Amino acid sequence: MIVVSDTTPLISLLKINRTDLLEKLFGDVLIPQAVFDERFQLEADQIRQKKFIVAKPVNNPESVSILKRATGLDQGESEAIVLTDELKADLLLMDEAKGRNVSAQMGLRIMGTIGILWQLMRNMN
Repeated sequence: MIVVSDTTPLISLLKINRTDLLEKLFGDVLIPQAVFDERFQLEADQIRQKKFIVAKPVNNPESVSILKRATGLDQGESEAIVLTDELKADLLLMDEAKGRNVSAQMGLRIMGTIGILWQLMRNMN
């Protein structure tokens, strides 16, 4: 399963020290390289220690720019959506409503932090 994550689900799980849940559910989780470079200043060391979180650059930065301008999404959300589309990923982890709406319109499968926790609970039963 190919899973791409935006910033918020990772930070939410970092705050409660439970990023291990991502590995349990999905194995490797990809994040756009620019999201890692720009957004994880304080959390960068913690993220680097997680071998299952892999930073990956988007292949077409122009697509990111167009998506940003057309939707008003931020750089991280736009890159996560474009990377998900480029990789034909099975799932995009994203919490922000506007980004989720754009992703849904593109036909991408989305799950947020609450969905991650819900899925874990379902797997435990």
